[in-house]
Amino acid sequence: MRVLLAVLVSLLLIAPVSAQAPEGGRNQIITHGTGRVEVTPNQATVTVGIQVQRATAAEAAAEANRVADQILNRLQQIGVRRQEIRTSGIQLTPVYTTPREGAPQIVGYRASYTLTLTLSELRQVGPAIDESVKAGANTIVGVSFGLKDVSEARKEALTAAVREAREKADAIARAAGLQIRGVERIVEEGVDFIIPRMEQRAVPAPSIPTPIEPGMVAVTARVTIVFNY
Repeated sequence: MRVLLAVLVSLLLIAPVSAQAPEGGRNQIITHGTGRVEVTPNQATVTVGIQVQRATAAEAAAEANRVADQILNRLQQIGVRRQEIRTSGIQLTPVYTTPREGAPQIVGYRASYTLTLTLSELRQVGPAIDESVKAGANTIVGVSFGLKDVSEARKEALTAAVREAREKADAIARAAGLQIRGVERIVEEGVDFIIPRMEQRAVPAPSIPTPIEPGMVAVTARVTIVFNY
């Protein structure tokens, strides 16, 4: 009985210690890598629009539609293709008075029409904004730049991230007098795209060309690699 009790006590004491040991007793070096590349954008998104207020809903909607049609015609005249233009917003809302006494009353209607352009030619960005304003646009939501195909930039960033993780592991192994035998696991932690964006708070003057600087698209990838030694 005493021997049995001694064995049970020893098992209870050993169990927590063995549970904290590395899985399978493998020798591992775990490193993280980050890769960043910058790519010249080859696509731009421009959003322009018109806001008008008239006495009746029909008048407001008709005026917004008229100006939107003028914008479409001007954009096509400078080479923007119809398939690069889409209607991204239409809105018609009543405008109320706010008297101190009595119920609010409708004094007019506000209509808005928004167009979003996806341009493959970055040289068209400035002229597209300028021609839209000349046609009657009074709202420029903003301009953003991006890539038509992100696959190559993603591959470059991931390659750089893996390279950095391997360099870290090699440095650790050399410092400890070890030799890396292989890779047990690679985990992609994510790829981020930082898209340059220009916010346009004021409508540019029709007589002054709008300057456009696209900047660069930054692509950042992160990986975690488990090495064996």
